[in-house]
Amino acid sequence: MGLHEEAFVFDAHSDILYNVFREHKAGRKNVIAEDFLPDMKKGGVNGRVLAIYLDNASLPEMALRHALDYISYLYEELDTTPEIALCHNYKEVMEAYKKGKIAFILGMEGAEPLGNDIALLRIFYKLGLRVLTLTHSRRNYIGDGAFLKPQKSGTPGGLSPFGIEVLEEAQKLGILIDVSHLNDPGFWDVMEFSKESVIASHSNCRALVNHPRNLTDEQIQAIAERGGVIGMNAAGLFIDEKNPTLDRLLDHIDHIVELVGIKHVGLGLDFFDYTLKYLSEEERKYLPLDNIYTKDLVGDADLPKLTEKLIERGYTEKDIKRILGENFLEVFKKVVG
Repeated sequence: MGLHEEAFVFDAHSDILYNVFREHKAGRKNVIAEDFLPDMKKGGVNGRVLAIYLDNASLPEMALRHALDYISYLYEELDTTPEIALCHNYKEVMEAYKKGKIAFILGMEGAEPLGNDIALLRIFYKLGLRVLTLTHSRRNYIGDGAFLKPQKSGTPGGLSPFGIEVLEEAQKLGILIDVSHLNDPGFWDVMEFSKESVIASHSNCRALVNHPRNLTDEQIQAIAERGGVIGMNAAGLFIDEKNPTLDRLLDHIDHIVELVGIKHVGLGLDFFDYTLKYLSEEERKYLPLDNIYTKDLVGDADLPKLTEKLIERGYTEKDIKRILGENFLEVFKKVVG
């Protein structure tokens, strides 16, 4: 058995539910088993955060309804696919792993389904929510996101009073806060008001690619000081604007390791090419669709190549296992339980 097969491979951000929602609406079932499970098995994926991401067409009126649909359809998939499990804590993740199942953790990418009603957060927690990405790349009741493309806008703000209330209540419940997609003022508000470790589930290094979705060195250090983890994003735009390669992604990993140490880097792959067939013209204008691929890392099946590159760069077996999944598992266990 090789190193990749021995490691617990964990992806802190996936948009699979975006497809599940649309296919179930069209009357199709077993979407995960048919469309995603084969490549997850090839890539050795053991755990993954499934994010509830709502596009602009759902907002604002249908945000809550559609988010509940996402969860309902996920439950249907769980009923018909014995190889997967929805996990609510570290113990359940390990139990799924021992049984040879892929452990899914429910996340929310942008808190639009909450509207401005804090009571809904507990409901989503009861339904399985354990990771909350506070914003997508737009404004909601919590705060402002970092734009994916330059847009005309007024002065951006940090967290709203409601945003701070959500942050504090989420951490009381045991929901892991994710700062990916937040703008800079909102990020620093999280650092000020958070009492637990936080993550950036799918963000790279701004020192290498100057994009607002990437993290500055100061932000990376702040996350590390609080015991958090940063998940490397495989979308080409955030790796290298001209030539996104697997080696360039490794440069981002190297940068974080050199800056704050091996314990604070993981994977948040953000593969999303499979969602493109559903995007409206409005959504296509909103999302950065240039350089969405990283050469030699275009999907789950390519993940063993990442391990090979880490070996080539001189990372030890212990360090590679940390990057591939153990770091995220540790912070999940600490915050969620």
